[in-house]
Amino acid sequence: MKKMIEKYDGKKYTLKEYLPVIFLFISLIVFAIYTVVKKGDFEDIYLSTTFDENVVDIFEEKGNTYLLLTNKKNRYKIENSRNYAYEPAFFYDFIKKNDRVIKNQCSDTIYVERNSRKYHFLIESTSYNREGKSKEFIQKYLNERPIMNERNDCN
Repeated sequence: MKKMIEKYDGKKYTLKEYLPVIFLFISLIVFAIYTVVKKGDFEDIYLSTTFDENVVDIFEEKGNTYLLLTNKKNRYKIENSRNYAYEPAFFYDFIKKNDRVIKNQCSDTIYVERNSRKYHFLIESTSYNREGKSKEFIQKYLNERPIMNERNDCN
């Protein structure tokens, strides 16, 4: 019966051969630190949340948009929102620095004011103005959003 273990050939690896792995590992650590620092402290948006300010900085991660507004120390986390009436439809692609954003109390809508025009996005809605979906499906989906349930403090 043959042995399945191979003999060690004595080859030694130098730092030069490990350099790509080390570089990748350091890059991942730097990216993770950058993400934590850039996102910073953030607040979830509740129905009772209000603001009417300009956007100072934008950070996007996993479809969520983190907005730093004037006169605020923390970012607001706006979960994945889309409005298919606009191009681009995704909120984080649409919003720009210096846009004015407005959220009224007990409202699930964020208004974006840019160049004297007003745009709107429903918070956490990924089907708003989407063609090909029934009105019943969209209404059911809109009512199941966390802002309308878990984070609804306007009852």
